[in-house]
Amino acid sequence: MNISRYSVRWRQIIHKPLIMLARIFLKHRVKLMQSGYTPDGKPTIFAFTHIFKDDIASVLCSLQRSAHLLCAGETGLQKRFEGALLRLNGVIWVDRGDKTSRTESMHSMKTVLHQGGDILIAPEANWNHTPNLLVLKMWWGLFDVAIATNANIVPVAVDLIDNRYCVLIGEKFNYAQYSKKTDAIVALRDTMATMVWELFEMKAVQSRTEITDECWLHFIRGESERTPWHHPEMEERFTFRPMGEISLGELLAEMHGIDHKSMAADYETHKHIERLIEGWTKSTRGPNSNIS
Repeated sequence: MNISRYSVRWRQIIHKPLIMLARIFLKHRVKLMQSGYTPDGKPTIFAFTHIFKDDIASVLCSLQRSAHLLCAGETGLQKRFEGALLRLNGVIWVDRGDKTSRTESMHSMKTVLHQGGDILIAPEANWNHTPNLLVLKMWWGLFDVAIATNANIVPVAVDLIDNRYCVLIGEKFNYAQYSKKTDAIVALRDTMATMVWELFEMKAVQSRTEITDECWLHFIRGESERTPWHHPEMEERFTFRPMGEISLGELLAEMHGIDHKSMAADYETHKHIERLIEGWTKSTRGPNSNIS
């Protein structure tokens, strides 16, 4: 990808008409609920939560500024109409399974920022298919890019509320106060989770017990049907986790000779593993346990 100051500036010029075109294809209207971001002349990395098909377009509509998207390139999206729109917007393709591609994408992001452009990135590296986690564990490489380019990092949360895509844009995240990237990414994730919770509070009051796994599965499958390049089973491989980390579900699945699958990838296997976890938890508490 040839990134020059001219190409960055050209995309900034066509941003408004491109967004007007994108709105035509969105399933719902976009509403910017709040923005705490004030441009200060520095390039900016916008880190957004990733949960459904139209969240990228919704965030781009809300930013009111051009931002090159870091996007998975192994899915075949480049060959679709949406891929053509992304190229007009500005996109950096990355094959998440290829180390060389990941390194090159880091270089491309730095080039965009050095040329006065902004970056849009989903640090979760995948759709959040879980019904309970507000934000998945996140990739901390964005701090390397930000430090190398003296860029801002701004958190963004998006959700579907009353048939509208609602977006919250946060304040600049002060990553310079952290000496370790691992601490910084935890703090950024907490900030983004708080923003997601703020969006939740804007929804109609409903008991968690009234929302079944099947409801969430229906939503995820509906979004996947609208997104032919999105394959939940393949995407599961790219969900970020610290090296060596393994969940209780994965451990029990391995013990019982089961391939660990997310709800979106294989609902029946997911429920089987949930039953294994429940049984293990009950057995470890014991009959005389005071843990409720």
